Amino acid sequence: MRSKEDSPQAGHCRSNANDGAPRAIGPYLLALALMTVAWLAAGSAMAQAPGAKPRSSLGVAVVALKSPYAGYGTDTVAAPIISYEGRRFHLRGGSIGYKVFDTEQTEVSLMASPYMMRFKRKDSDDLQLRQLSNRGFSAMAGVALRHNASWGLVQANVQAEVSGHGGGIAADAKYAYPLPTGRVTLMPGIGVNYAGSALNDYYFGISDAEARRSGLARYRAGSGVSPYIDLTAVMPLGTHWTATASLRRSVLSDAIKDSPMTRGDHMDAAALSLSYGF
Repeated sequence: MRSKEDSPQAGHCRSNANDGAPRAIGPYLLALALMTVAWLAAGSAMAQAPGAKPRSSLGVAVVALKSPYAGYGTDTVAAPIISYEGRRFHLRGGSIGYKVFDTEQTEVSLMASPYMMRFKRKDSDDLQLRQLSNRGFSAMAGVALRHNASWGLVQANVQAEVSGHGGGIAADAKYAYPLPTGRVTLMPGIGVNYAGSALNDYYFGISDAEARRSGLARYRAGSGVSPYIDLTAVMPLGTHWTATASLRRSVLSDAIKDSPMTRGDHMDAAALSLSYGF
């Protein structure tokens, strides 16, 4: 296995034909937008009083995202916010859950969700990455925990890939604490995301055949941990309406940073939303 520095012409074979031109919003960007909207909607829910239950809501968000894949720029897209909270079932972002344990402070749910990652070679301006195979969405299933108390809120989930892309495990854990400042509640958070070697290799590995086609180094990605920090600001606009703004920075794991498919060592996201809760 070679590093990205061993790849002939790596990073020097990029097309500039589309520089400055509008980019079409592809499925990969939409998936990341839904991921960010889910995080943004969760931040709004976390800003409620301890013990309060999330509300169903409808709204719209504007999301700016930077992909870790080489040749992808920062894109902006509008996306809907749809959240449903039933007695047992809930829909939050792109995930569906069924509550198996539910008290005023603690919720445990079985969940299914898409793994919010996709690579489409035609969406990259890097000529070498255009020689690679596409990576599709993965379906995940597992269990999620949510605990809301006076000292803050903890969310965590563990899921397994079930769509036939090689298997693998993903997990996420986050702690956040609401800070009321007049009409606005600030919600700083810190978390960590884990992706198993099978998932990372599917999205960031390079096979022998791809290496021969592209000139990039063959790469087998291992498991990795990506810490992140975020800040959400929530402002109620009356009884039902809520405005939310969020920023997040994720530090890419070594397994992702070392891939010849990526550039940089972090990924940023920002979002603004307006939603109606009921």
